[in-house]
This record gives sequence, structure tokens and C-alpha cells, in this order.
Amino acid sequence: MRHKPTMKRLGRRLGALTIGLTVFGTVVSPMATHAAERADKAPLADTARTKHVRVTADDNLKRIVAAAGGSVTVTLITGDKVQVGINADGEPVARDIKIAARADGSSVVFQTITREGTVHVVPSDALALLNDGSLDWGLFDLGELLTVVAAAKAGGEGEVGEVPVLVTYTGEAAARKAPKIAGASVDRELPSINGRAMEIADGGRWWREVRGKTDADTGRSAGSLPGVKKVWLDALAEIDLEDSVPQIGAKAAWDRGYDGAGVSVAVLDTGIDPNHPDVSGNLVEQVDFTASPTGARDGHGHGTHVAATVLGTGAASKGLRKGVAPGAKLRVGKVLRDDGKGFTSSIIAGMEWAAHSGAKVVNMSLGGQPTDGADPLSQSLNELSRTTGTLFVVAAGNSGPQSETVGAPGAADEALTVAAVDKTDKMASFSSRGPRVGDGGAKPDIAAPGVAIVAARAAGTEMGTVVDEHYTSANGTSMATPHVAGAAALIAQQRPEMTGDEIKSVLMSTATDLAHEVSAQGVGRVDLAAALDPTITTSGNLDFGRQDYPSNAPITKKITYTNRTDEAITLKLAASVSRGEKPAPAGLVTLGTDEVVVPANGSADVPVTLDGSVLGADGLYGTYNGRVTARDTTGTVRTTSLVSAYLEPEMFPLTVNVIRPPGVTDFRYNWTNFLPLDEKELQGGPVGPIDNPVVPITRRFVPGTYSVGAMVGWLDAAGKWNNALPVAPEVKLTKATTVTFDLRNLKPLEVQAPEPTENYERRYVVNRTSTTGAWGMKTMLSNDYSSGKWWSLPTAKVRMGTLTHDLHSVQTTPVVTMQAVGGGAPFRLDARYHAPDVSTGTGLRTWQDNGETVQGQVRFSVPRLPTEGRIPVVYAGTGTTAEFGKVNARGKLALLTPTDICTDLYMCDFPKLRDERVAAAHAAGAVGVMVAAPGLGSLGSVFGQFVTCEDKLESCPPVEPYAALPIVRVPQGEADRLIKRIDAAPSKVEIRLGGSTTPTVYASRHITKGQIPSNLPYRLEKEQLDRVDHHLHGERRLEVADLTWQQHSKDAPTAETLHLPRTPMQQTLTTYVKRQDDAIHRFDMVWAEHARPSVLVREGSERQDVIFGGRTEVLWNQGPTVPGAVTQLRTKSGFTLATETPCVGCRQGNTFHPTFAMSSSSGGPQAPVGFVLGIAFPELLNGAPACMPPACSFRLLNQSGDEVTPRADWGEPALRGHRDTAADPGLGSRR
Repeated sequence: MRHKPTMKRLGRRLGALTIGLTVFGTVVSPMATHAAERADKAPLADTARTKHVRVTADDNLKRIVAAAGGSVTVTLITGDKVQVGINADGEPVARDIKIAARADGSSVVFQTITREGTVHVVPSDALALLNDGSLDWGLFDLGELLTVVAAAKAGGEGEVGEVPVLVTYTGEAAARKAPKIAGASVDRELPSINGRAMEIADGGRWWREVRGKTDADTGRSAGSLPGVKKVWLDALAEIDLEDSVPQIGAKAAWDRGYDGAGVSVAVLDTGIDPNHPDVSGNLVEQVDFTASPTGARDGHGHGTHVAATVLGTGAASKGLRKGVAPGAKLRVGKVLRDDGKGFTSSIIAGMEWAAHSGAKVVNMSLGGQPTDGADPLSQSLNELSRTTGTLFVVAAGNSGPQSETVGAPGAADEALTVAAVDKTDKMASFSSRGPRVGDGGAKPDIAAPGVAIVAARAAGTEMGTVVDEHYTSANGTSMATPHVAGAAALIAQQRPEMTGDEIKSVLMSTATDLAHEVSAQGVGRVDLAAALDPTITTSGNLDFGRQDYPSNAPITKKITYTNRTDEAITLKLAASVSRGEKPAPAGLVTLGTDEVVVPANGSADVPVTLDGSVLGADGLYGTYNGRVTARDTTGTVRTTSLVSAYLEPEMFPLTVNVIRPPGVTDFRYNWTNFLPLDEKELQGGPVGPIDNPVVPITRRFVPGTYSVGAMVGWLDAAGKWNNALPVAPEVKLTKATTVTFDLRNLKPLEVQAPEPTENYERRYVVNRTSTTGAWGMKTMLSNDYSSGKWWSLPTAKVRMGTLTHDLHSVQTTPVVTMQAVGGGAPFRLDARYHAPDVSTGTGLRTWQDNGETVQGQVRFSVPRLPTEGRIPVVYAGTGTTAEFGKVNARGKLALLTPTDICTDLYMCDFPKLRDERVAAAHAAGAVGVMVAAPGLGSLGSVFGQFVTCEDKLESCPPVEPYAALPIVRVPQGEADRLIKRIDAAPSKVEIRLGGSTTPTVYASRHITKGQIPSNLPYRLEKEQLDRVDHHLHGERRLEVADLTWQQHSKDAPTAETLHLPRTPMQQTLTTYVKRQDDAIHRFDMVWAEHARPSVLVREGSERQDVIFGGRTEVLWNQGPTVPGAVTQLRTKSGFTLATETPCVGCRQGNTFHPTFAMSSSSGGPQAPVGFVLGIAFPELLNGAPACMPPACSFRLLNQSGDEVTPRADWGEPALRGHRDTAADPGLGSRR
């Protein structure tokens, strides 16, 4: 009898093709490099900002994410895939994680670390390599990965799932001898950093290789990468005159005959317009490093503008708009694509070329996120500068006016890093400020005009504000940098014997002090007139670096003054140092003398001492910056030297210890994390997971309140794995403090259903945030079909920030049950298949069909045992052929303990288990295999078979079967008991079988806010449950490829995605869900067609949103899809998953925006169809990805029946139906 549904429901039916993006891991190293050119037309007003630079999505990225259904898939270097969306502030949000198979099968815990808008997702098995410096944190930065999506779409580089990286080695020999790595391909050699650019292939093979070995030479967990120093993300770099050229004194140089003649300047940028009159005569060489189909031609405009500012002749303006060094020769390296982005490896390759091309000066108007100068770009710049004598002039960046925002490679010691001022010498607010992040080093070095700079416009481009056919105006440190590069070229012409470092010294020593903060202007604005006739030059910046607390020992360094005249010069010296706006205390920085006589054509040293002891216990610690000013006897400033230091504040040790639970046989301490609840600024990388195999662990922090978390695991007496995530949510640190996790007080983190069940999938999330939410630590423990136990340590309620304890659980009645009978009292065996589904496996078959490439997923049918009856059992040791020769296994179950291939690392080597032991059992006539080993949690990973076929599907090789026999695993303790019984009565012992081919499912979510609860375990009572029957319609050739569940509620609108059992079509899957007010349950199903046995091709998908009440039916894959109005599902309180209320048709002025949805016969609207921002509707409309052609096509007809051609409108139509008083009266009106 069919029951009438008692629910509200919203379904979605998608066509045969679903849009999704996988980021080509073209991830950004170590942080994304950004354009040093501002999009605004004038300097911004100064405003207070936070210290860290947030990576937010631009319009292009938002369109891409919208077109992908509201989220894109980014690939981590570990092979894990993260579904990432964008919130209202343009920040990344991790929505779901698809975990890649690990070589040892161990459970992987994911940390989602939020720090002032920056989000990292880090798997636990990457911690050791992160914390010993082998991996770059940027590899796990969602903001950087999302930025790559737009670049990948625009540039079309890379393959889906590939992760471009930079691998640096400990030395030249190590780089030369480095072996070929499985799962990686080398793109180019980068000798300046002893490195290589590589592509890490999708699927996690490289990571399995890396984690499977240890580098014995270095003692670091470098995997199969002997001699590796670090693996970085291969960065995507972005592009960072008639009044400005005289402003820096260029006319004085020209009047003396210096125009750059005989000097080569290399510009590394977006290329060049070789036909522009201002640069065509100077161009001597151009090289493309981006694989552009048009070579080094500039399709953006930035590179041509920059090059013309350096050395443009002004030919198109009759000499009016000349560059600084119009006689210099131009060498162009196109390292950025026409979208203004490029990879770090391309830029380094360009730098290496430029430094050996004969160029004396290299202009780099590009930059990245703030670094301490240890990133690959900065290190390459330092090495090339020191070995070739080339001067690299680099933009500081456009992330001002907040401090510590100078990006790479401007953070390099050897770079001449340029800030921007306007044409009245006021600081441009956008210009990045120092000091250097991490160590407080003095940056930027010098300033130049960078506002409203008019220079050459590349043909066909629209960068900046177009002036006319040949010129455009732009703002940014990108525009300031070529002024300094041009000035350097004139000095190189005047003194060809000088090295780049000496030219840098001359320009800095003679700059005009504009009286701005040194962290903004450096030494001041470049002054060419003074640089041509320097009297006194200095040895450069005076950097005391980072000094650990208590800094009691004075440190002395020196400034060297060089007199370049024929007469002695007396200098009066004064030091001015401050921390922010507060002056340094007396005695912190002292000069060895306040007056020095520098001999004619000679030098004199002046000692400068830093004495941190004057600060005392309550002193003002942190970053100090300032200047030492040298005046002559007339009071004229002859030169200025920058001074910087970082004095570490008082810190206290915070120690974490553990008391183990009883009955432990193998205890493993995995990691600890710390979170500053009062949002104290901490030095170093993200305060995240700290890998540590032993306890106690001690870290030093500034006084404050912290949350401390850990992950521990152990084997119990039964041989099962146990995991716990203890947390001390509020720890006040005012002295040396110890946190002790007493695991004797753990509570079982499990859900008890009304009938016996086993875990199918579960996710446990502990989410801790700071006072304002700017910092956060989300820890997720996840496993599938595991018999292991989870535990939780109760806490008191928190008073600072938030704490959320969230358990998602999907349990099923057992697919297989076993009971040992005969020879004694019956006892139960906790038996599990490799997977509880009808099929399992990974891999792809790729073939050609009518000229198109088609991919099908490889899946194996899993052999099953009968669900009733008795079968004799025999013990065959480790399962070798020789051991089977000693027993009679015909018609029996074979119990194996293959500890040689099923180690204590949680899992078996499945290929060996299948091809050797199960094959031997099959040859011996066994009907199934039982496997046991200490701590065994998985039979092993069935790694994918990725095959590209020669032609059509028929040319593909057959898929290897899963195994010749059914295989189950049982706990070691139960196996030992069974072996003893078999030894005592071998002919009497049998296994009684049970189970179900279509199990009953229990799905529940248990969330507690403010504390870790003590009322554990959770219990599901029958009266708390609602029932839903999933009727799976379809022909036998179809298979459920994926069926997922989420539970959203008013108090918890975001949810983890859990899977339900993959069930054969034409069956019914019964699911019980815990009843909860204001809850909406979301089910998504994907079904696929068998192209051939074990090869599936996606056929379609559907979504059903349900508010339960009693018993409900959901009909999947039933009936045709038809267009209709978009409706919404709401609970009684008004909670909905939809974020907008679209009209069926919206008119804005004379533009009509159709908005309708595809509906199935089972219920409400599903995939929206229409246009917003020039693309199909994104997920934001009703939580459903859009249906786009060819899956969903539509035609618009006018009253005459003629078809109307839709036009993509990049303006956003009003969808809420409200009226904007400044808009057209028809805005938002409905039809």
C-alpha cells in the first residue's frame, strides 16, 4: 500500500551534464602575487585597516563560481578536494571535503583554520611536513586556490586536478640528482633557487609516494624527495608621465647628456606592443615565458605602459611624454599572461634570463602577499643580484595603508623596493607599508611618483584611464617602479663600473626625505639630480632583525659613510626611532658618536647599538623603525639610513600533557593546536596544527587566553582503533601553564539506534572561534564504514568566542552479520566488507566518441556472501598458497591473519591481498575470505585504474574485477577467539550468516553550542524519528552513483555532506531521520549508466529538499522535466535554504530577465534557468545549481511568434522586488 506523503518538498532534476570546476592546483606560492596597479583612478583616502591582507574574490571569480553552481572544487597537494564557495564579503568558505585514499588507510583529520579572512584547510598527515618547513602553507590556502580558478579559466593552462608547485632543494647537487617522482612531471629547471617547477598529477599518487618514505640523509619526512628543502605553490603573479619624470630630476640628467644610452633595461611584465612609436626603436629582444600563442605581445597593456615609463621616447606625443631613460635599450620578458597573471616559475625563469641577458637593471612591477623574504621569488632575486650584479627594481605593492604589507619579491633583501607618492610628494594611500612581515625588516626602500601616470597604451587594450589612441593613465606602485628603474639606468650610464648594489646605495643615499613615516616612503623620493653628484653614500639599511625576549644583551652594528668628493666632510648624526606613533625609550638605539668626519674619497664607520634591556618587563615590545640622519655643518641632510628591529615581547610556556585511558595497547599523540581567543597577534604562520608524536609538548605565547585542542588515537584490548579530539576551550596564560587532558574521563561519541547498526559514515566537527570571529579553528574527524570508536571530553561552557560540537552520523543495519557457532557458546563477529555498497572503486576510462572525448568512472561490483545460512570455516594462517595446501578450504570460509601485508598502520596492501591471498583461497575452493590483523580498520585502498583508450569504448581494456571471492574483515581479538575454537574442534565450527542487501539507514545530526556535552552517547528513540522511503526509478542499466544527505536548521544553517548507501535501482531505501524543529533535509542523488560492465557514464542528478513529518516518500528519477515558477521550501518559523526570492520574469528598463525552473513530476522547482551577470543563475537563488545548455535549453518568443535572441547582460537585475528610488520605475516589477 502506498502511503500519502506528509511533507513539504522541493526537488531538482538536472540534465545529463552538470557544470563543475576542478582547480588545476595552479596554486599560488607562497602567497598570490598581486598587481601593483590600482584599478581606481585616484589615490584612496587613508583609512584604518587590519594588519593582514585578505584575499577576496573579484567579479570575474564570482562569475566563475556562480557558473559552477555556487562552488568550485580546489585540489590540495594531498589529492583531497575541497568544495569552496564565496561568502557575502568575497571570502572563501569550505563547504565540503572529498578525502583522497591514503596509502596506509588511516583516518585523516582536517583542520579549517580561519585567520582574519584567510582560510586554510589542512589534513593531519601534512602536518609534519608543514611544521618542519618542507611544505608551504599556501598549498592549503583556499583564497589563493580560488584566485587560481579565475586565472585557469582565463588562461586555459594546466589540466583538471593538476597542482603546479615549485620544489627547492638543499643545494645544486641535490637538485641535479633528484630522482623522477611518481605522479609528478618537471616543467622547467630553476637554477637560481636550486629548484624545479613541477605538475603534481590528480589522484593523490604523488602524496602517497611522499608519505611512504623518509629521507634518511636529512631526517625529515621528505618522502620520495631526497634533498628537498621545500615544496611551494607555483605562484600566480598579478600586475601590481609628463609631470612625474621632471619630478624625480630626470631633466637635469638629460641636460648633462645622460639618457640611458648604452644601458639595457629588462622589463618583466605582460609583454610589449612592439609597434608602439614610444618603444619600437628601443626594443632589442623579447622572450615569452607564458606559452602565449602571440608570443611576447602585450594583450593587457600593463607591460607597455611600464616599459614606456622607463625608456619611452615620447615619439607619439612629439617628445612630450618621454620616459626617464629614453636612450636605453629594452629587453622584454613576458612573464604575465594577458589577464595580468602568471606563475612564479615563469617569473623566476624570466628573472634568470634577464640577469644573464646583459641587462643592468630589471623592472618588476608585480608583487605578492606579504612575506619575510624567504619565498622563492625573493630568494631567486637575492641569488641573481649577488652573483650577476644586476639591480632588480620591484614594486612594493598596493595593499596600503596598513602596515607589514610589502609583498614578494619586494621583500627581498637585495631588491630596491619602491613605494608610490603623488605628484605633490604626498604618500599614495594604496602604497604598501612596511616593515617586512615576520622580522620587522626595513621596507620599502625608496619612493617615486605612481599616481595618474600617463604612458604608452598598447594597441587594442583598455588598461587604466584611456587618454587617446597612444596613451593611458594609471595609478600604482607599478607606475612608481619604472621611474626608479629609469633612474638606475642613468646612473649605470654615468658609472658603468658600478654593481647593482652600488647603484641602489647611490639612489637611496641621495633620495629626498619627504618626512613621511619610513615604513611608507623608505628613505624618501628618488632624486636623480642629487644621485648624479653624490657627496655621501651609505652602506644601506641597518637591520637588527628579530631579538628574542628578554633582549638583555646589547647588539652593535655599523653604518659606513663613503665620501665621494675630494674634501673631508663633517657629518652630524641623529637617530629617530619609534614603534608606530610612540617614540622609542631613551637608550634603545644609540649612536657611537653624534659627529663623524668622513675623509675625502674615503669612508668612516659609525657604531649603532640596540639595547633591549631598557624596555623592562612592561616595556613596549614589537617592531621598531626609524632613521639615522646625517647632516653637514650647514644643516643640510646629506643622507639617511633606515633602522629596523623586532624585539620579542615577554612570553610564557604553555605545556600540553595527556593522561591515557585505561586498557591502551598502542597510544599515538598526533597533534596540538592553539587559538588566541583575544586575537593577540602572533608571529609566524597560521596558528594551526602542530605535529608532535610525543607528549608533553610546550610552546611559548604572549600572555592572553587560548583554546588548546589535540588529536589522540589508541588501540584497545579488542584490537580496535579509538580516536578523540580533546579540547581545553579557555586557558588563561599569565605564567608558565600546563594543560592536562585526562582521557580517563572520556565519553563515547556514538549514536545508539533502536536496532543494531554499524557506522556507514560520520563526521565530527569541533569549531572554536575567537571573540570577534576573526580567528577560528574547525577540526573535522571523518571516517567511512569503520568499526573504530570515537570519544569526547566534556567541558564547561565557554565565555569567550564560540564553541560548537557537531556530530553527523549515518548508520545502517548490517550488510553482513556473522556468528560463530559450534564447538562452544555462539559469539558475534563484527564483520565488515571493504565497502557496504553494491560497487566500489576509483579510476577513469577515457575514449573517443564521434570526435569527442568521453570519460567513464570505473566501479567494481563487490562480491557478497549469502545473507542467511551456515558455512564451515577454516584457518589458513597468512593465506599463502603453501598454507592453503595444508588445510581443506573447499566450500568453506577461510580465516586469514596476513600480518605481513596488513600492518599496524590500519590497513592491508589490497593488491597483494587480492592477487595473492584471495587468489590462493579461490584456487583452494574457498567460498569467501575473512581477514584479521591488529588495528585493522580497512582492507586497503582500491586505487584507480586510469586508462586512456586508443579509440572508441570498445578499444578499452576490460576492468579488472574487485576480487575473486567475497572478503570481510573482523577484529583481531574476535579472530583469536575463533582460531582457538577451530584448533579445538575444526570440524564443528561454522559461521551463521545474516544481513541485508538493502539496509535500513539512520541519519542524525547532534549539535551542542557553547561546550562539549557530557550527555553521551546519543540515543535515538523510535518516537523521535521520521521515516522516508526513497523509491529509485530507472532501468537496470542505471546505477546510483552517489546519494548524499545534509541537515540544515535555523540554528545551524550550514551542514556537512554525508553519503547514504549506494543502492540498486528499482529498489526502495528506507531512511530514518531524527526529528528536529526548523530542520530541512537535503538529499542529492546522481545516477549513471553502464557504458559497459564496470564503467559508468553520468546520466543525471536530482535534489530533494524535505521537511519531515511522520512517513514520507521521495520519488527519484521519475517523469519528465518541465519549466515552471521558482518556489521555495520554508519551515514554520520561516527558515529556508534559498537566499533570494526570484520572480518568474523580471523587467529592468527595457530588458527582460526570464527566471524559471525545471521541475519533475515528484515535486517543486529544481534547476533554475535564466541569466544573471551574463551567466546562468548561480546557487544563490534557491540553493540549486543552474541547469545550462545543452541539458536545459529555452527559447523566448515575442507576440508575433518570432524568436528573441537572449543577450548576456553584465549588469545585475533586481530580484527582490524592492524599488530603488534612483532606478528605472520598472525595476523589479513582476510579470
